[in-house]
Amino acid sequence: MAAIITGNGPCFELALKMTVVAEKSRKPIREGLFAEDANGVSLIGGRCRECAEIVFPANPFCPRCCRETTEPVALSRRGVLYSFTVQRFKPPPPYRGPDPFVPYGVGLIELPEGLRITSVLKAEPDDLRVGMEMELVVEGFFEDEDGNEILGYKFRPVEER
Repeated sequence: MAAIITGNGPCFELALKMTVVAEKSRKPIREGLFAEDANGVSLIGGRCRECAEIVFPANPFCPRCCRETTEPVALSRRGVLYSFTVQRFKPPPPYRGPDPFVPYGVGLIELPEGLRITSVLKAEPDDLRVGMEMELVVEGFFEDEDGNEILGYKFRPVEER
């Protein structure tokens, strides 16, 4: 509640104005895409209980067995940059990136599970090299119509410590 004083001279009128501020939240770009635990954030894949095939994103059906036999599994947070390209022009809608457009890397990250995941890369395009070690980060991609921060995943080069 905010108090607003209006009027002229010695006669003031006190007006109370109710302002409802919606609580903005952080939401994943897609439910079930990643999860956080005590060790950090992981992408969620699916592993077949019959043949051990791993897929991303998680899917109830195994592409190898063609059966509904998968269960959720947390994927490795680190991988290797298998290949990449640079997006040098603004993609068509529903793209909601920075304006003016800034070129960015898109790559295939090979995880220890043998899976290759397509990802936006959080690095200057000129700094990217095939074979470099990468790690998962989750961050805001854009705000939706209600002002909520929509979270997505990217991979960035592992910082040497």
